Amino acid sequence: MIGLRKLDGTTMYLNEDMVERVEGGGNSAVHLANGTYFVVRDDVDAISDKIRAEKEAVLARAMALAFGEVPPPALASVAPSAHEDHRP
Repeated sequence: MIGLRKLDGTTMYLNEDMVERVEGGGNSAVHLANGTYFVVRDDVDAISDKIRAEKEAVLARAMALAFGEVPPPALASVAPSAHEDHRP
């Protein structure tokens, strides 16, 4: 996820895979694949850099996992509670 500055100065986080396009101007409009858009303070180049960096980090992690350079994430099982009924 990438952090972007809203007009009121707070930060919001977006899934970078949902970004369809970014339009520049005084502020930037970030259009998502679902039709939603947000106007943010970050400029187009900064948003593009954040998206690129996030995608590079995801790819680097995937490659490191594929080549055994880092251990895979631990998987945990969750046992059902004693009061749950498991009948079909």
